[in-house]
Amino acid sequence: MTANQQLSSFTLGLALFAMFFGSGNLIFPLFLGQLAQDQWLAAGLGFGLTAVIVPLAGVFAMVIFKGDYTSFFGCLGKKGGLLAIFMLLTVWIPLGSGARCAMLAYSSILPYTENPISLWMFSAIYCALIGFVVYKKSRMLDLLGHVLTPLLLLCLGFIVAWGINFDAVAPRWTDEAGTLFVRGLTEGYHTMDLIASFFFSASIIEILRRTSHNESLSLNKTLKASLIGAALLAVVYVGLICLAAGNAGLLEGIPKEQQLVVLAKAVLGSQLGIVASIAIFLACFTTSVALANVFTDFLAEKIFHDEAKSTMALVITQIVTFGMSITGLEGISFVTGPLLEIFYPMLILLIVVNVGRKFLTSAPKIEEAPDAEEIAGCNLSEQPL
Repeated sequence: MTANQQLSSFTLGLALFAMFFGSGNLIFPLFLGQLAQDQWLAAGLGFGLTAVIVPLAGVFAMVIFKGDYTSFFGCLGKKGGLLAIFMLLTVWIPLGSGARCAMLAYSSILPYTENPISLWMFSAIYCALIGFVVYKKSRMLDLLGHVLTPLLLLCLGFIVAWGINFDAVAPRWTDEAGTLFVRGLTEGYHTMDLIASFFFSASIIEILRRTSHNESLSLNKTLKASLIGAALLAVVYVGLICLAAGNAGLLEGIPKEQQLVVLAKAVLGSQLGIVASIAIFLACFTTSVALANVFTDFLAEKIFHDEAKSTMALVITQIVTFGMSITGLEGISFVTGPLLEIFYPMLILLIVVNVGRKFLTSAPKIEEAPDAEEIAGCNLSEQPL
């Protein structure tokens, strides 16, 4: 059995889910549910649009472009496209989600350590561990799809199942549903999953292409995996939003990065509350591996133009991630927030334009009807009267 046969669409869907479901995907649904309370459905619909549907459109675009994100951004010109890719990856990975993963992993273990180590020391160890796993990336998809993802889903399942039944009285939100729908939209793009969709799906397609040498099969399997991953994301988002909405009073005044730990302690008790810490750590770890892998490959291939320098690229990635992580969640949001407000509309527009152009150029052309002379097989103007 080949490696490609072993990597089924379901396994790839789990891996894709694990890649997407990182630090932001734990923070923002809980915060949104606590904010919306009895209007959680309106807020959840807005969040689902930008955190599930729009990233799914990004995966679809990559399937249309056969996993070639360089070609997708090529409409900006060779240098412009490369610059756009570099900026997106830098904001998303070492300055954004990569740094946020390290910081939140630290927050997840902090309540359970008698003598907690400093953030910078934890982040240094964490980034080094991620670097080691990425260095051994031959088992990356197998690790994500078969081991860490089921554990992550199990941990979250315990918390949500017990938490939704937890009888906590919360103050009701008085704002209109439309306002919360818009708030859900804005919270959804902070997950950065639209940016992630271009590069995660491209990585999946490339790995499948190398193992199967069948491009059509690789694209089809990626599309199926993206639907599975999106469905899992939607289910987990609904659970987290409902969990926070039903326990809004308990979460009042609690920092975003500590809300799941607080909920787990209240719902499961202090001893079983460590399940929340496991869930957060696994979410951060799985995403960190994928993020570091994507940025390292980009630096080695597109910037250094030498795959042999992948180790140096990995070291640079982890050093920048470490430096940003020690600024905390507020520092990370201060840097990435304004940039995301610019990048997201531009990316959505690029998807519409590029996919539209692909369909228009691939549409069969209608040939012009032959004139009377062609039908007759002669030039009537040259015939004698």
